[in-house]
Amino acid sequence: MKKLLFFILFVGISSTGFSQDGVLTNLERQELLAASPFNSVYPESILKSADAYFKAQMGLYKEGAIPEKEAHLVALGTSAATKCQYCIPFHIAQAKRLGATEDELKAAVQIAADVMRMSTMFYGNEFDLDEFKAMLKN
Repeated sequence: MKKLLFFILFVGISSTGFSQDGVLTNLERQELLAASPFNSVYPESILKSADAYFKAQMGLYKEGAIPEKEAHLVALGTSAATKCQYCIPFHIAQAKRLGATEDELKAAVQIAADVMRMSTMFYGNEFDLDEFKAMLKN
């Protein structure tokens, strides 16, 4: 029962994350589009919410629990694994700006590749998940 209540609460809260913003004035729309070129990818009905979310999300890099350079290295690995041609150059540039070496960049991508490789190997061979978790306890 607790799991069901948690699930309902989670869905309710998360569904409000990109709820409809209401009608924007032309000036509000222009200001949001001028504030960030990335705002152009969102439907107008969630433009305010998307802009606020993006700003808050970017704060994770500078003010999050992981130091900023390492956060961009994690993001680089994720970007490489998901093959995001937009994210990769962004996170490389940010990591370099913060002092990342070529070797650190390569290591981040190699770690992501290794995770994807092993995930493919385990998943494709239907390696037993419970058996795997038991191995981790020893």
